[in-house]
Amino acid sequence: MRAQVSLSPCKGAEVGRVASFASKRLKKCVAAHGAAKLQSDGLMQGAIGAVAWEDNVLRYERLSDGKVQAPRHAPPIVLLPGFGNNSLDYLAPFGDEEAGIAAALKRRGFRVYVVPLTRKDWFKVGRSLLTRGFWSNPPTLTTHPGYSWYLERVKETVELAQLEAGSEQVDLLGHSAGGWLGRAFLGQPQYTAAGLSADTLGSGDLEPHPAVRSLITLGTPHTPPPPDKVKDMTGGALTWVNEMWPGAWFGPQGVKYVCVAGRAVRGNREAQRSTVPGYSYGAYAQVCGEGHEVEGDGVVPLRSALLQGADQTVINGVFHSMSRIRTFSEPAEVPWYGSESVLDSWLHHIG
Repeated sequence: MRAQVSLSPCKGAEVGRVASFASKRLKKCVAAHGAAKLQSDGLMQGAIGAVAWEDNVLRYERLSDGKVQAPRHAPPIVLLPGFGNNSLDYLAPFGDEEAGIAAALKRRGFRVYVVPLTRKDWFKVGRSLLTRGFWSNPPTLTTHPGYSWYLERVKETVELAQLEAGSEQVDLLGHSAGGWLGRAFLGQPQYTAAGLSADTLGSGDLEPHPAVRSLITLGTPHTPPPPDKVKDMTGGALTWVNEMWPGAWFGPQGVKYVCVAGRAVRGNREAQRSTVPGYSYGAYAQVCGEGHEVEGDGVVPLRSALLQGADQTVINGVFHSMSRIRTFSEPAEVPWYGSESVLDSWLHHIG
């Protein structure tokens, strides 16, 4: 039986309090870690200089020829699926278990737990549509009510991994939206074994979730779009997470942050939307407010995927998903973050 977790939605005065608190948090972050920490920090791996584009697409460039093996006593990995994905996309994509990222990680000696989801589960995000906060300009929601169900699943999976592996901590591996939802999980104490209290929702002075050793994100849109250009389609949840815990917020407290980003497609507003550059132009604009000549993994722009203060790996020619663009039913047939040939370019960060 799943634990039932419920929180009262933020209302007028509370929304104002959260916004005010977030502003103070940002100032506090600059004071505590230095302005440079919010500008450009962390280890950057991978080239982002001049390369040869072919019709606004880059070929894959492998960063590592070796195969990473799990260190002795490595904690289990809990994989957080991206928006619209289900567990099978990572366990047995298109019916092929050996092709899944979970199997590839297991072949390297890692213990892997995928948060159990179906595609229908994502309709629960629609709960946000019934709130005033979603329709505000700008939207003012937190992760409740649209994503609380997801974070409850993460909590259950983390606890299962701890129990079965006999480990005090786990490494969170978030694909796409799973990455910023992992940041939300890190900072909200209601998802610890101690239970929840509505009074602690988004309290930025709390410690990070004690069960999380590191957060690795793959193609995650970490920053919301400019409100004067594009509406935050998460109902404000991503904006709230980014304001409450900017950058690698819990890094000084021992949590390791790693951001992996693909540089595969350059958006082109003049291209047909049926082409990859044309589709990416629209996708990037939805994420960051701009799409023309913006570079990214075909869905998430590079500028949005690199969290400030995190170790960063940029891989040329790596696409966003295991599925072909616009569908979940056909394999992409191009390298993505979880491909056998790509994994070792970023997996060394888990050690």
